[in-house]
Amino acid sequence: MADATHRPATRQDLPCLVDIYNEIIQEGGFTADLTTYSLEQRQSWFDSHQQAPFLIHLIEVDSDIVGYFYFSPWRSGRAAMRQVAEVSYFLAAEARGKGLGRFMLEEAQKLAREAGLVYLLAILLETNIGSRTLLEKGGFSLAGLLPDIADFGEKRCGQLIMYKKLEEH
Repeated sequence: MADATHRPATRQDLPCLVDIYNEIIQEGGFTADLTTYSLEQRQSWFDSHQQAPFLIHLIEVDSDIVGYFYFSPWRSGRAAMRQVAEVSYFLAAEARGKGLGRFMLEEAQKLAREAGLVYLLAILLETNIGSRTLLEKGGFSLAGLLPDIADFGEKRCGQLIMYKKLEEH
């Protein structure tokens, strides 16, 4: 794996984040979004991830942004769920298969622990075998399947919910 680093995203990074996500949408099979986004459409999403622990973190290799991850509150506003977050992560096509997904997931878990989170959840399309394999290798377990919930027009697909209880370090 190339030397990878991570850092919080800044407003100037938003175009790159949108490009990576739009590429993933266009590839199909990795997200339930069906149409690409403009910068303006992603601005409110970016703004909603400006408070720890819900910041967007970039993955960089040789100063090039190749991916990102972030946490979202799980069942926001419900006090009993305050130590649970959903982790979302995305890698540009050229960055896959190089160990960067593992690096990203490990860094996400470290940050989650530091933030006092106890559980991480990941929600993914059941057809996304690469992501499922990454999560399983990272210690995530299958919590459930929502069968045929995603409608892609010509076909339907289920969503998996995976989880991990974070160990204390």
